[in-house]
Formats: sequence, structure tokens, C-alpha cells
Amino acid sequence: MTVVRMRCGINARLYMAGFLLVILCWPVQAFGDISKSIAAGDQAMAIKDYLVAEKIYTEVLQTDPENFRVMKSLAEVKITLKKYKEAETLLGKILAMEVSNGKKVLVTIEGETEPQEAELVDETVILKEDSKNNMRNYLTPVLPEPVPHYRLFFFKSGKMELVPKRRAQIRYKGVPRHVRLEVTEMQGQVKMKLIESAGSKGPDEMVALEGGCFKMGTDKGEPDEQPVHEVCVSPFKMDKFEVTQREFQLKMGTNMSLYKGADLPVESVTWIEADQYCTKSNKRLPTEAEWEYAARAGSSTEYAWGDEFDTSQANYCDKACAENLKDNKASDGFPVTAPVGSFPANAFGLHDMAGNVNEWVADWMEEKYYMLSPKKNPTGPVRSERVMRGGTNTKVLRGGSWSNGAPELRSANRKALWVDYRIEDLGFRCAADQ
Repeated sequence: MTVVRMRCGINARLYMAGFLLVILCWPVQAFGDISKSIAAGDQAMAIKDYLVAEKIYTEVLQTDPENFRVMKSLAEVKITLKKYKEAETLLGKILAMEVSNGKKVLVTIEGETEPQEAELVDETVILKEDSKNNMRNYLTPVLPEPVPHYRLFFFKSGKMELVPKRRAQIRYKGVPRHVRLEVTEMQGQVKMKLIESAGSKGPDEMVALEGGCFKMGTDKGEPDEQPVHEVCVSPFKMDKFEVTQREFQLKMGTNMSLYKGADLPVESVTWIEADQYCTKSNKRLPTEAEWEYAARAGSSTEYAWGDEFDTSQANYCDKACAENLKDNKASDGFPVTAPVGSFPANAFGLHDMAGNVNEWVADWMEEKYYMLSPKKNPTGPVRSERVMRGGTNTKVLRGGSWSNGAPELRSANRKALWVDYRIEDLGFRCAADQ
């Protein structure tokens, strides 16, 4: 590789493959210069000269700030250079763009003022400069003095044409769906890197609960919440917050959450993974009785704060929620999950015992268990440890989530899913003996 010093004082590299000169000495212009610059950036990436690629793509975006293709390439460079925050910003801009269902583009030909609508059939067709734009030349191009062309179908004329890249500028009408999927995956990887770099905040805070007797269940809810019965639990400790992605990822080495963020609750987590995390932390999942004792925090009302739902107390399916059951009259400030502790703690000092994510507990589900439950430290019905998915062999979920309506956030509400089930409103917190 030969290094050439340009008169402007900036180094450029002469790449032997194709004799492509990467020029860094003047601003990027329209039409052919943009295409040449993008090609130069791609070539720099191909030989892993990421700093040069970063500079070229950045200059292109100064001229063409909505070019998602260049944004994506620049984001890839930023990821390689471990500039994750900058990559996240670029990817976020792409995801904010309209989605296109095809390869429809607007084409501005050099010398023309109005763009034309077309479909991009082939992004790069190599032709000799004086070749005619016919199918024979497309199939058997003459390679000396190669000239890259776009192969475009123009809607107005109804004709397919080959247009030299240096004489045309194309702009997608929205981001193609397949590109959006790729960018979404990249964003998830970047967010995991940012979570990893955030590090731990230290040991999870736990609240010591003295235990005691309380009225479990309700006579106003679903059949599986009845009858109201007295339960007594021994002293125990409960995590003050739902387990965050920061702590889960550091301890487990993975993060399957759909809505990624260091201080967001880990979600899309199975009961098996929740159980493994608590065990690895020298803790355990709370029993269903412990969970309701902690959620009620001394109350006997429908919610820990009273019998009427209060939108300021919990993250639930408000008007920003995408679910059909959303409450169009209220806003809690979060369309999906919220950072743990965003809402007031209950009287025991525990946050998000109602809403944000549903929380796994240790017990197997039995709809009529309350009729048979022992009074002291009930642990739920007995099931085989080998039982996985199927039938009624499910584990209990408590608390409701961002995707649920207010009734599912009641202290007595019960739900259940299979131990290997994964969905974006499932999380957990751990408990421990005192």
C-alpha cells in the first residue's frame, strides 16, 4: 500500500485493488462526487482503514444528511471504533425514518431540476463509458475503464435505463424494510455494549421485611383470587427494585430484552432464567405469598395506595401503549418499560410492585390453591421438577405491566405462564431469607 501526501496536507491512500484514490482534501459535491466518495468509504472499510472511512462518510452526511445508507455504514465504523454512543445516535435517526415497502427512489439526473420516481433494480452495473444501455451490454459488460451505473425502472416513461452513478443522485422514499430490520439488530447490539460499559451500581438494594399475617386474595376479583384467606410469612428480604438489565447482563452474560437500557428492568426473561439469576446471586424467587405481602405493604385495598387506580403510581397501558386495552385518557410518561424506581415506592419502600413488568414468583399455579393453602409460609402446589410447557403446569406471575390495564395491577391479581415462555413484559425481582 502506497501513502500519497496531497497538497492540502491530508494523507490519502492509493488502494491497489482497482486503483481507487481516496480523496480527503475537498468537500463532497453532488451526483458523481457523492457516489465516488461513498465508494471510497466502502473501499476504506473493506481494507479496515476505519478512520479514513469515518472521515469520508461524515463528509458525505454533511452534504446529504438524510442518506440512511451512509448513516448505516458510518454506524458500523463507529461500532468498530467502539464509539457506541455515536453509533446509537446514527441508528436512532434511521429508525425514526419512514419505512418503504420496496426499492422506490427519487432520481435527480445531472442537468435536470426535478427528480423522477423510479424503482432501483440494480445498485451497481459495471459498463464501459461508451457502452449502450441495452441488455446485451448488461449481461456482458466491457470492463476496461469501468463505469458504475444504476439500473432503474422509471415509472413515468415505463422504461428500464442504465444511468451512470456520477450523473445521478438517488434517494430512497423511506427506509427499506430489510434495512430497518438490520439496523434494529445493530441497535440492540450497541445498546448491550453501552449497558456493559455502564458497569454495576453495586450490590442490589434489598428491603428487610419483618413478616407477619395478612389477608391474601380478594372476593371482588377473579375466581383464582378467592377466597380471601389469612396467611403468615416469616421475616424475609425483597429486592427494592425489579432486576435491571445492567445487573442481569453483567451476571448472566446475556440480555434478551426487547427494550434495552441499563436501568430498565430486564424483560423477555423466562422463569428458568429468573430462577438461575437469583440462585447465582445467592437469593431466590419470592413465594407468591411473600410477593403479595410485600406488594400490599400493610394495605387491604385493591391497590397498595387505595381502591381506585392512580395513574401517577404505576407504569401501565396508557394512551401511548400500542395494546387495544390502552387507557386513552391518561399518560404515565412511558410507552413501554420505565427505568426501575420511576414511580413512588409503597409503604414498605419497594418500587414497581404494581406495573412496569410482570414478575415471576416461585410457585406453580393452581386456580383453587387458595382453598387448600396452609396458613404459614405457603409455597404453592407441588409439581414435578421435570415439568416444562403444557396444560396447567405454569408458574405464577404478579404485579401487571406496562402492557396491562389497571385491573391487572391489583395486589391480588394472579396470572401464570409456562416456565420457558418469553415475552417483553416479563421480569422479576429476588428475595432472600433473613
